[in-house]
Amino acid sequence: MDLYHEIATSQASRSFRNAQVAMVLGFVLLVAFVIVALRASTTAGAVVAGGLGAVAAALAGYVSRTFVRSQEAAAGHLRAYFDQPLEFSRYLAAERLVADSNLSDEQRAEVVTELAKAMIAGPTPPAGDTANGSNGEARNLSA
Repeated sequence: MDLYHEIATSQASRSFRNAQVAMVLGFVLLVAFVIVALRASTTAGAVVAGGLGAVAAALAGYVSRTFVRSQEAAAGHLRAYFDQPLEFSRYLAAERLVADSNLSDEQRAEVVTELAKAMIAGPTPPAGDTANGSNGEARNLSA
């Protein structure tokens, strides 16, 4: 379990560092191309340099976003890793409540069935969880 924790934290750390490097590189390229565009002797050269700067910045932004998403995914896995013992303790508490209650066999079977369904379904994500890039609303793909 310690190895899993180490892998998840190192992946998140690397992804965040790589995102920062990509962002800085994109900004440096944008500034460099702006300087080249300002010093260009012809209008065409200035336009080309400006266009290249914009493309470089957009590409760096895309790469940065990819690394940030990777970091978010690693953080989500780490969160699930730490949530698992709590989830398991809830199931154990429910099992103890069922065992200590004076339920009929039919009631006990119904409660155990619902408990098994809840275990199979897994935990529900917290409200507003955006680790997977969605906030529970339908995404507009045409934009």
